[in-house]
Amino acid sequence: MELLCAGSELLDGRLNTHLAKISVLLACRGLGLSREMTLPDDRAALADAIAAALGRCDGLIVCGGLGPTFDDLTREAASDALGLPLRYHAPIFRSIQSRFSKIRLRLPAENRRQAFVLAGARVLANKNGTAPGQLLTLPPREPGGPVRTLALLPGPWRELHPMLMDEVLPALVKRYAARVFTERLSLHLAGIPESAADEKLTRLVATAGGRRSFTILSYPGQVDFHARVTGASASAARSELDRVRRAALKAVGAFTLWEGDEPIEAVVGRTFAEKRLTLSVAESCTGGSIASRLTDVPGASSFFLGGAVAYSDSLKRDLLGVRPETLRRFGAVSEECCREMAEGVRRRTGASVGLSVTGIAGPSGGTASKPVGLVYLGIAGPKRRSSVHELRLAGSREFIRSRASTRALQILLLGVRS
Repeated sequence: MELLCAGSELLDGRLNTHLAKISVLLACRGLGLSREMTLPDDRAALADAIAAALGRCDGLIVCGGLGPTFDDLTREAASDALGLPLRYHAPIFRSIQSRFSKIRLRLPAENRRQAFVLAGARVLANKNGTAPGQLLTLPPREPGGPVRTLALLPGPWRELHPMLMDEVLPALVKRYAARVFTERLSLHLAGIPESAADEKLTRLVATAGGRRSFTILSYPGQVDFHARVTGASASAARSELDRVRRAALKAVGAFTLWEGDEPIEAVVGRTFAEKRLTLSVAESCTGGSIASRLTDVPGASSFFLGGAVAYSDSLKRDLLGVRPETLRRFGAVSEECCREMAEGVRRRTGASVGLSVTGIAGPSGGTASKPVGLVYLGIAGPKRRSSVHELRLAGSREFIRSRASTRALQILLLGVRS
């Protein structure tokens, strides 16, 4: 199996998370990903890459380039690579027209391009957008070999994911999955650097190969450990994974925040819902990113009341109740201000828990006593005194904000569980 991600923006610094997500989904089903390519919106380059990939692999997933604009060239590139014509599919265009009509927008003429499908391809309905996917079966590379599969999927994950789960993966599993059973483990660690986690897991990782494979990934403020095991039966795979899990938790259990594939905001949401707690946030340097992550969780309204992005001193004072004396004496980036922000947002919204963050994300604004990267995180809850945690971060503005929001959610999760 190979993966091709199309989009010039992916080569200009935009983060591409498709590889990590799709490779895991394939691995869970006994499908190995042997190569990933990221290419610009160049018709000739895409056509060459598609032709080359289908010359050496059985299945190719292409993500992106199915939109209506001038730089969406995947359809045409696939047509060039395979020598297959693109044919107009009227039901697709009627579906696009209906979608625009429902939201009362004029349908641009360019959207008609999205109704062209490779000859012989099966159309994959798009539940969340206008770009349909395509699934095409091709003859084997050599006599007696397996048929080949080409999947063209839209770039946005919310559009791609349903097609992948409902249509593409079942087809790939049926055709190519090895006759083995696979189990996965994901541990998410905090408070430990990647190198230290690697050191603690060295003995376990040394057994990689055959039935076991391991990966350690580092993110701002977090380290993820992934294990995949296979077995000749479902029970054998589960037994093997249980042995791996016990060994991993023995090595890094003290740093493990949660297990599974959910993002931390989903774990926070589930924990709050289970404990019947509510949350409000007061953000300064993170600019609303914590609230954004929390409201990405389906059903967030069951635990998340809302909050405030209070950058100025006046808003900290008027919205959150931070005392003018605190601001004059200690400043907005201080333990004292952070504590009053958490207490204020909790008190004024009626939430069970208040979370606050204030800091200096840079690249300017720092001083000798309060350098760039100084961040305070505050929690105010019903059963304990409010607490404040100080962070000293280094890196770009984006990195500092990202790590601060992640660490805030980690501290929040730990606080609610204790």
